[in-house]
Amino acid sequence: MPSASRSYLLLGPPDILHDLLNDFSEDGWACSADRWQAVITRPPGDDGPDPGAWPAEVTLQGISAAGHEAACREHLSPLE
Repeated sequence: MPSASRSYLLLGPPDILHDLLNDFSEDGWACSADRWQAVITRPPGDDGPDPGAWPAEVTLQGISAAGHEAACREHLSPLE
């Protein structure tokens, strides 16, 4: 049975997030961004190590095991 997908909730400058998301999407990760926020989710069943350190300008805001779509709703939704 594949392990649960792990989503990384990121905050950083849009240009740096764009480059980071391009790198991860080339490796099969699901990636979404909205301005200064991004979510990257490892492919299902990928039990590889967690990603290394993020660029200094990017902050890891949290990790979600709820799947990419749910993590996007949680992290990319506008604050009310």
